[in-house]
Parts: sequence; C-alpha cells; structure tokens
Amino acid sequence: MFSVLLILPDFLVILAGFLLRKQFGQGVFNDNFWKGAEKLVFYVLFPPLLFTSVATSHLTLSEAGLYLVVAIAAMMCAVLMSFLIRFIIKADPVTHASAFHCGFRFNTYVGFALVSRLFGQEELALMSLLIAFWVPISNSIAVAALAEAVAKRDQTQGQGKGSVLGKTVKAIVTNPLIIATTAGLIVNVTGLAMPEVVMTFFKSLGNASLAMGLLCIGAGLRLEGMKSQWPLIAANTVERLMATPAVALIFCLVFDLAPAAAGALMIFAMLPTAQSCYVMTASMKGNAPLVAGITTAHTLSAIVTIPFWILVITNVL
Repeated sequence: MFSVLLILPDFLVILAGFLLRKQFGQGVFNDNFWKGAEKLVFYVLFPPLLFTSVATSHLTLSEAGLYLVVAIAAMMCAVLMSFLIRFIIKADPVTHASAFHCGFRFNTYVGFALVSRLFGQEELALMSLLIAFWVPISNSIAVAALAEAVAKRDQTQGQGKGSVLGKTVKAIVTNPLIIATTAGLIVNVTGLAMPEVVMTFFKSLGNASLAMGLLCIGAGLRLEGMKSQWPLIAANTVERLMATPAVALIFCLVFDLAPAAAGALMIFAMLPTAQSCYVMTASMKGNAPLVAGITTAHTLSAIVTIPFWILVITNVL
C-alpha cells in the first residue's frame, strides 16, 4: 500500500497539469506559458537539483566497486533493450529516439522515497553513488541519440546546417543536465567546499523542479497521441518496468551482491522513467507528446509493478 501512496501523488500532479491546460488552455495556461515553464525547469530548476544530489552523495568507490560495475552493466542492458524496440515497433527515427531514453532513465524522487522507507543509510548511500555515475552516462546517451535524430530530420527538411556529428557533440557538451551532474561529480570527488549559501540556494531551486516538471508533463499530454502510439508506449513500459528489473535481479544473483547492494540496485531498476524526459524531449524538439504518454503510462503502471518487485526481492534476495 505504501508504494501506491508514493506513486499516486506524482500522478495526481500530472493530472493537474493536464486539466489546467485542457480547461484554461486558451487563457493564462496557454501553450506559450507551458513552453516557458518547460524551459524554466530544464535550464534553471532541475540542474541545481542534480548538482546538489551528486555533490553531496557519499561516494565510497573503493568499497562499492563491484556493485557499481554490476549496476551500470545491468542498466546498459536496459539501454540495449530499449534500443531494440525499434526493430519490433515501426516509427520514424525521431519518435524512436524520443522514446529511447525513457527505457533507461529513472524517477529520482520515487527512488529515494522507496529506499528511505524500505532500507537504511547504507542503501541510500549506494543509491546516491549509482545516481552520481548513471545520470551523466544516461543523459549523454539520451542527448546524443535524440540530437542525432533531430539533426538528421532538420537536414532532410532543409532546416539544419552543419554536420550531424557536430550538432550532436554540441548538444551533449551544452546540455545543462550533463553540465550539472559533471560539476557535481567534480565537487564530490575533489572534496571542494561549496559555500553554504550557494548550496541552500541550489536546493531551493531544485525543490521547485519536481512539481513544475510534473505539471509540464501533464500539460504536454495528448490522449490522441497515446492512442496512435500505444504499441510503442506499451513496449517501452514493459521493457522499463518488467524486463529491466528482471535483468537486474539476474545480475544480483549471478554476482552474489551483498543484500544492501542488491536492494539498492533492484529499487533503482524498478523505477518508472524520469519526469525530466518530457522536458528534455520538448526542449530538443523531439516527440514530446509521445514521451508524456510514456511517462504517464510508466507512473500509472508502477503502482502495480513496484509492489510486485518488492515482493520478489523480499522472497528471493
């Protein structure tokens, strides 16, 4: 029951965004408002959250080496499975690139809430460690794939100039999410002391990103888009919420991870995709309505899949 209560509030905020756009889309909450809100989250609110969470993580690389290698390997399998969906479900390259990163990104907030309630400080530190490394890896893969697909589309339509590779590299190195997580890692590893007032300021901005990001997801939701793309949404949901935790469980058993490490990895693997997927996709001119549908499908489905996987790991690990 507690896992349902963790997921439900996020879904209700998404629903609130959808209703605001639907009921007041011709007034204050019009398309221009939501486009501005999306940019606010992507460029101003969410990067400080990533920076502070990574910069303050308790990194213990020497003690968690095996865990980190196994966890990243398991999530790379999720990347591969998400990529292979394009050979099963037919769609244009930009649509596939937009859905692709939903198959291996994660909802940080739900993850921390689950670990805090189910486990203790050791698992929380291990979750933070994995987040610190997986965020730049996953964001780099996501940005590269989407930037390449969008650049090729723009060139085909005569809207783009310059090489696809150049645009892809530029999109990666200038992406605020990657910049924030990389900066956080540098601060964490070097032990650089940040002024308390700066960290408090960043935390205040980051705290505002969750609700605004969820509202933007709801506002970007188009039910007709979900109907037309339901096979891709369904395949992505099954891959992220069922196949990925199954692979992670196999890795935990094969490599005989310690209970704390196995618990942290399984919680990480069972999470629905990140709400920032929609914001990033919209900002990079991908198929944002599709990603809004995927995010909503993940969030709703996780009400069932998270309790299932918790039951599995309770009896198996």
